[in-house]
Amino acid sequence: MDFTLYSDYFIIINCLIILFSLIIDLVIGDPHFKNHPVMLIGNTISWLKSKLRTGKRKQDKILGIVLIFLVMLIFCLPIYLSQIILWWFWNIWIISDWDIPNLINILTFSALMGFVLKWSFAVKNLGDVTLPISEALKQNNLEKARTELSLIVRRETKELEKKHILSATIECIAESSTDAVTSVFWFYLMGNLLGIIIFTYFHIHFMWLFLGIPFAYAFRIINTADSIVGYKDLENINIGWFSARMDDFSNYLPTRLTVIFMLFAGLLMKKKVKNAWKILKLEKNNTESVNAGWTMSTIAGLLNIQLEKIGYYKLGIPIKTLEPYDINTAYKLIQLTIILFILFISTIIFSIIMIILS
Repeated sequence: MDFTLYSDYFIIINCLIILFSLIIDLVIGDPHFKNHPVMLIGNTISWLKSKLRTGKRKQDKILGIVLIFLVMLIFCLPIYLSQIILWWFWNIWIISDWDIPNLINILTFSALMGFVLKWSFAVKNLGDVTLPISEALKQNNLEKARTELSLIVRRETKELEKKHILSATIECIAESSTDAVTSVFWFYLMGNLLGIIIFTYFHIHFMWLFLGIPFAYAFRIINTADSIVGYKDLENINIGWFSARMDDFSNYLPTRLTVIFMLFAGLLMKKKVKNAWKILKLEKNNTESVNAGWTMSTIAGLLNIQLEKIGYYKLGIPIKTLEPYDINTAYKLIQLTIILFILFISTIIFSIIMIILS
């Protein structure tokens, strides 16, 4: 296989993949259907859990590790190999016969891979599932707001008051900024960087250049597994321990980088950045999660509000009363944060790759 074209245009191709994935997300969002890749991943995790779990502590801890890597094998390996086969097929069987210019070849392949990458993250969908809660609350329809909220959070929503519905929604937006988007792109870029390093310095096969999308999906598998088995109840505490620890570890650096760009986004939107920095320093560790408190405390400070999960934590100072429009503002803030994160981190990583390739 001749992959010279791919290595020569590696940075351009991967920049286009990111661009196309974002455009696809903006245009079609995340349609809800049973064969959505993340839903398939979730169903596979649940099925494997039912087959692997023994109820014995030590065995289940080991099987928890097996669970994660088995799901990665099931999903990431086919994605990885399909990229290589598609590039080979497109170049050898189609491009050679049609004599299509390299630009069209690159654009077509990048668009296809952008479509694959898109299903590993969700920006538009984050608004699709949270903004209706804002609209319901504007109409004082608490029942509808509670129902909509129950679809996106773990906590019981039937008795929540308006301020706690608002709080839970904004917390979801803040936490999802990393879980659903920035961490995905971080691992996509890390996969590309690792592939280039192995290919360039160890002179190993071109196949290493296709690690980006599989890495993105590997993160989604870890994050999805944490949401399914990463609990401390008797049923999940052993088989889900590895998923929970891996989720903490994989989100650790992307979360802290996301907070930096969240503060920049707040500055551009003329929010209370000094207050956000103060709240972040004081309350980032007040949540059980080692990562969630960072984004949630920052957004609380930026919006001058207090976020509360009853019986668990309070983040921020209630300088102003929570209102439905705070959900809209939080979503816009996260959208800008995501744009800044992808733009700057991609620029840094691709600059490093350019140096390696030069």
